[in-house]
Amino acid sequence: MIVLKLNNKKIISALLIVIILITFFYGKASKVISTSTNPAIRLPIIMYHYILKNPKHWGKYVISPDDFESDIIYLKEKGYTTIVMQDLVDFVYNKKELPKKPIMLTLDDGFLTNYTYILPILEKHNCKAVVSIVGKYVDDCSDFSGCNRTYLNWDQVKELVKSPYIEIQNHSYNMHDENSRRGSCKKKGETNDEYRKALNEDVGKFQILIEEKTGYKPTSFTYPYGFISKESKQILIDMGFLATLSCNKGVNLLSGNKEDLYELKRFNRPKDINQEQFFKQFEN
Repeated sequence: MIVLKLNNKKIISALLIVIILITFFYGKASKVISTSTNPAIRLPIIMYHYILKNPKHWGKYVISPDDFESDIIYLKEKGYTTIVMQDLVDFVYNKKELPKKPIMLTLDDGFLTNYTYILPILEKHNCKAVVSIVGKYVDDCSDFSGCNRTYLNWDQVKELVKSPYIEIQNHSYNMHDENSRRGSCKKKGETNDEYRKALNEDVGKFQILIEEKTGYKPTSFTYPYGFISKESKQILIDMGFLATLSCNKGVNLLSGNKEDLYELKRFNRPKDINQEQFFKQFEN
C-alpha cells in the first residue's frame, strides 16, 4: 500500500506538470495564430512622373493636372486617405495606426510641376504626396548651368520640405541618367565593395546634401527606373534607409514588419487608360 501511494503521488505530480506545460504552450501557440491570422493592411501606391497641360506630351508617363486632380477626387470619394513614407515608418517603428484605407501618391524625378501644379492641388484637397528628387537636376536648376526650368531648384525644394502636403525622398544624386550602369544597379564585374562605395558616393552624398540644404533627411530611397540588384537592399539599410520604393506592380500588404517597407510596389499611372479601369486594379 505504501508503494502504491508513492506511485499515485508521482503520477499526480507528473499529470500536473503535463497540464501546466500544455496550458503554457497552447497559450503561446494561440498568440502566434491570432497574430498571423490578422488581416494585413492593403496599401496601393500610385506612381506619377510628369504633369503637363500640353496634350502633345501626354502618354505612358505624362498626364494633365486635371487628370491628377480628378484622381484625387475619385480616391477621396472611394474613402481613401493619402499617406507618406513617414506614416509607414511610424506604423512599423512607433506602432502608430494607419487610416482604414491608406493610399500613397508618388511623383518621381523632381519636376518643376510638382511645385507649380501638384502642390496647389494637394492643398486644395488636403492630401499628401511623396516627391522623389534627383540631386543633379536640382543642382543644375539652382545655378542655371544646365537647366531648362524643367526641374525644381533648391529654393523650391526647401519650400516643399516645409509643406505638410509634400514629403521629399532620395532618388539618387546622378544615377538616373548615368549610362555606365542601369540606374543604381551593380555593374557587371563590379565587386561588392566597389558597388557599396558607388552607392555611398552617390546616394549617400545626396542624403548629406539634402540635409545641408533643407535641414531634412530623407528616410527612403526610390530606385531609378526601378532597377534593383540583390546587394542593393542591405547596402541601403546600412546607409540608414528605412524604406525603398520600386517600380514593381502590385498592392503592398503591411503586417507591421520592417521587411514590409523595402521594395514597395507601385502602379504607374498612364494617360491612355480609363480612370475607373485603372483604379479597379487594386480596389477590394
